[in-house]
Amino acid sequence: MISARCTAGSCRARTSPCRGRTASPSDPRRRPPPTGDEIRQRLTRFAARWSVYDGSERAEAQTFLNDLFSCYGQERQAIGAVFEQPQAGRFVDLIWPRVCIFEMKAPGEAGRLARHREQALDYWRNAADAGRGIAAPPWVVLCAFRRLEVWEPGRFPKEPRVVLDLIDLPDQYDSLLFLAGDEPVFAGGQAAVTREAAGRLTGLYQQLRERRAAPPEVLRDFLLQVVWCLFAEDLGQLPAHRFTALVDALRADPRRSSADDLGQLFVRLATPGAPTAHGLYAGVPHANGGLFEHPAVVHLAADELEVLRAAGEFNWRQVEPQIFGSLLEGALGHDKQWELGAHYTHEADTQKVVQPTIVRPWRERIENLASHAEAQRAQSDLLRYVVLDPACGSGNFLYVAYRELRRLEHRLQERERELRHRAGQREQGAMSLFFPLQNIRGIEIALRHRPRPRDPVDGSEARGRRARPRREHPAARGPVWPPDRRRPADPVAPGRRDHR
Repeated sequence: MISARCTAGSCRARTSPCRGRTASPSDPRRRPPPTGDEIRQRLTRFAARWSVYDGSERAEAQTFLNDLFSCYGQERQAIGAVFEQPQAGRFVDLIWPRVCIFEMKAPGEAGRLARHREQALDYWRNAADAGRGIAAPPWVVLCAFRRLEVWEPGRFPKEPRVVLDLIDLPDQYDSLLFLAGDEPVFAGGQAAVTREAAGRLTGLYQQLRERRAAPPEVLRDFLLQVVWCLFAEDLGQLPAHRFTALVDALRADPRRSSADDLGQLFVRLATPGAPTAHGLYAGVPHANGGLFEHPAVVHLAADELEVLRAAGEFNWRQVEPQIFGSLLEGALGHDKQWELGAHYTHEADTQKVVQPTIVRPWRERIENLASHAEAQRAQSDLLRYVVLDPACGSGNFLYVAYRELRRLEHRLQERERELRHRAGQREQGAMSLFFPLQNIRGIEIALRHRPRPRDPVDGSEARGRRARPRREHPAARGPVWPPDRRRPADPVAPGRRDHR
């Protein structure tokens, strides 16, 4: 669970203005919102039925949409979503005021949705009514039954946020979470890549553990150090894809051992100072933060090297940082998860906490700013805003919270410029301070050898060890973030955990 507070006391949880009409809490028709697994199961049945439909749009579009809303726990009529809304001599297939528009097409148009985009976006533009204070819905869905596009034209007017086949919707159900009253998550292909990458590496870990290649804590360190290297070389922190080159050399020469070659790479990453200019490890930088404090020395058999090489084939720029949570689940196993209280939460479920407690109150405040002075006060409050997860586990809640706060910060900067221009004030540099990482705080009580991943490319808090009372974690020395994941000016403060 995440608790959030604003030290100025100006952020309070309120009903999101973008939500549609819902049943009152006392309404007997009101049902608890479905979980992510329930939505996925419903969509699996929904997709099996409708992905083979080959009739006309007019015959079944309304049945299709009623079924789709039901998958997300909504009764279309009860929430105020309307079919065939008249608009400028035409009819909008479905509009849920202040939430979304659906424009339906026949299944035969699934490969030609691009030619219908302008019509759907025209409906969106004409849905706004300034006189009545009604904003255009933020979401537009162009759907030909077996294929759909999700648009957010107010922010991304040139291309859809996601394009997917209906059969893939159960795995990407979070793309339509606005139907459940929540913020959508557009992981798209990233989710599939992350699952496959996590599966490969978890399988490697289990294989190594079964043959007792090293103690479990060493294998965990090895797995996380490998993941860091895979991220780092695709992000340019390891020059010349050094990690993959070493794996290829090991595959080509059975006389060499990963215990030597990869072990020495991890030693090099743990060594402070300037990179060496020559040899196998030329240009390899020092990675601070504690991940490589104990370089893992593990010998891989030939088949295990092939698994590792296959993992390197993924584009790790497209892998979600939450992979650490997936690896945590896979490496610990079910019984150990429950012993330690460790459980990976899908981002869609994470957002169910982050959105109402953090994002919605701040977004409402930012969008309702009336003056430049209010924008400056909001920035000051945001810089003092603290998020605490008292049972942070693998840190995925905190990662998502930090990312969303940075997005809010960007929107606040845009609003500050708008209000400054409206007031006729002179141009000045953008707000120069960034949300401080030290305001993201997590507590975890480790029983023994608890793996503690934090940032996917930063080594900090990503290794497991036996907890000691009041021990300062190596991350207190400050993490390293890749250049394209953090602005250089970001204040990065020590991260600590309470093990009392």
